[in-house]
Amino acid sequence: MARLDPAFLVPWIRAELEALGESAALDAQAARAQDDGLDPDEAELDAAEGLAARRGFTAALDGAAAPLWLAEVREARGLSERIERSGPSCVAWLRATPGAAQRLSRLAAALAADPRSAVAELVGLGGTPGCATR
Repeated sequence: MARLDPAFLVPWIRAELEALGESAALDAQAARAQDDGLDPDEAELDAAEGLAARRGFTAALDGAAAPLWLAEVREARGLSERIERSGPSCVAWLRATPGAAQRLSRLAAALAADPRSAVAELVGLGGTPGCATR
């Protein structure tokens, strides 16, 4: 399973749950973790990790990158999302918004289809629409 950077994981799970109309689930889980003695940041991370695993969000990310060995997912900075090959493994930079697994699937497929490329990128506003490799 890929390592999910907390700066990506917590806002991504919050966004996915909000899209499902279940935003209170993360707050309730975090409150229970605080009652167990965790500080607020640790509690929120613990809650996001647990919900991501139970709801299948982490499995969806791993499955989306199945043709590649995904080592880590980080929060994207700027308008583009990308996956970068570094030796046998890859690192993905995704926006913490609903549908991250679907976008990762497009990126992974593009990178897997072009074994000579090191990067596949989805550009947000402006730039070339779709997925490009380099």
